[in-house]
Parts: sequence; structure tokens; C-alpha cells
Amino acid sequence: MVQQTDARRGLNVRWAVDGSSKSKQAGRLRREVVLSLGSMAVCVGCLLLLWQVVTVAGVFPAIVLASPSQVWASFGTELQSGNLFFNSAVTLREALFGFLLAALVAGPAGYFIAQVRLLELLITPFVAAVQGIPAVAIAPIILLLFSGSLLPKVIICAVVVLFPLLVTTITALKGVGSDYLDVARVFGASRLQTLLAVQLPLAAPVLLAGIKLGVTLSITGAVVAEFVASDAGLGFMVNTAVNSFEVSTRYVAVLTLATLSAILFGTFTLIERIVEQWVDL
Repeated sequence: MVQQTDARRGLNVRWAVDGSSKSKQAGRLRREVVLSLGSMAVCVGCLLLLWQVVTVAGVFPAIVLASPSQVWASFGTELQSGNLFFNSAVTLREALFGFLLAALVAGPAGYFIAQVRLLELLITPFVAAVQGIPAVAIAPIILLLFSGSLLPKVIICAVVVLFPLLVTTITALKGVGSDYLDVARVFGASRLQTLLAVQLPLAAPVLLAGIKLGVTLSITGAVVAEFVASDAGLGFMVNTAVNSFEVSTRYVAVLTLATLSAILFGTFTLIERIVEQWVDL
């Protein structure tokens, strides 16, 4: 009876400690979110104030820099007409599809390259060489090689995102300690089981850092594709505004691109924090 009572007390203490630890981690995560949002609000407010001062002082001509009030008026006009939502959806769709295509290639390729040293020596220099070519230079070629309105833009996005995702995947998987892999082999785990139960959880923080970089770069890839040839999207919106000297509309599109990138980055940063806490548990 005494032993059973002690065991129950031990379990209760353990549950209390685990619950307290999870509660502290959740509280820390909430504080980080509030602090990030507050810092962003302060920075945006300071930038808007500086922007207003610069426009009022006439540092730049109106054809170069519109005032915040003009941009806000254009923002309302674009929202009411539906153009902003439509073009944002087009750019976001191209970016996410391009990111997914790059992830589908970089994931398996990075895994095999991380396992086989010879593959790393053979393939990585070619991938780095391709990365050194500006996306604007190869975008017209991709548009000529692949027909359709969406597929070429998705491929351009994937080309922009592929190298960072591939390097991150290789680095993350190679960073898993050999001791963990040896233990998995001792217990008879297959390659798939080792990948799912050992390598991916331990490599998750690095992988998520690469995903954050890749998902923001995918927006850049979509805009590059729309600059070259497109009839919709935020990049097309910027091009049209520049050609028609609509200064405020140009800033609406640019700020919307920045907002989309910030939202995607913030979302995956939150996921990264949650995964890090899960791995620590």
C-alpha cells in the first residue's frame, strides 16, 4: 500500500510538473506573439510618420513618392473595385504552388544527397550554378518552353525557391547526430521509420527556418514572372501603374506584396515556435 501511494504521488508530481511546463511554454509563446505584433505596429507607425513628413517637406516630387493619404485613397478604390483582392489571390496562388513544387523536388533530392556524399559532390555545384543565373534572365525561356498561364509562373517561382530549400534540407538532415541514427539501427528501424521518427523531428527547426525563407522568396518569384509576362497579379499591377504613371496605385501593390510576405513569414514563424516546443517536450 505504501509503495502504491508513493507511486501515485510520483505520478501526480510528474503530471503537475508537465502541466506547469506546458503552461509556461504556452504563456511564453503568447508573450512572443504579442511582443512581435506590438513591435510591428510601432515600426509601421514610425515609418508612416516619417513618410508623411518627407512628403509634406517635398523631399521627393509627387511623381516619385505619393503621400500616405493618397495611397490610402487608392487602396480603398482598389478594394472597392475588387482588383486588389483578385491580383493578390493570383500572386499568392502562383507563389504557393511554386513553393510546393520546389518543396516536392527539394525534399527527396535533399534527403538522398544528405545520405550519399557522392551525390552532394556531383549535384550541388550544378544547382549553385543555376542559382547564380538571375531569375529575370531565365523567366522568358521558361515562358517559351511551357505553355499555359499558370504553369510557367509556378516553375519560375520554384526555380527561385529550390536552392534555399535544397541547401536547408541537406544541412538539416546532415546535422542530425550519428548517435541517434545508430540507436535507430540497433532497434531495427527502417530508413522510413528513421526518417519519420528521428531525422525529421530533430531537423524540424532548421527545416522550418528554410521554409520561412522559401515561402517569402516565392512571392519574389511570382512577381518576377508577372513582370515578364502576365495579365494579372500584383507584379502586373505594379507594371501597369508604372506605365500609366499611377504613383499611389504602385505603392498600394508594393505594400500589399510586403504585407503578404510578412503574413506568410509570421505564420511560419509561429509554426516554428510550436514545433520547437513540441520537440523540446
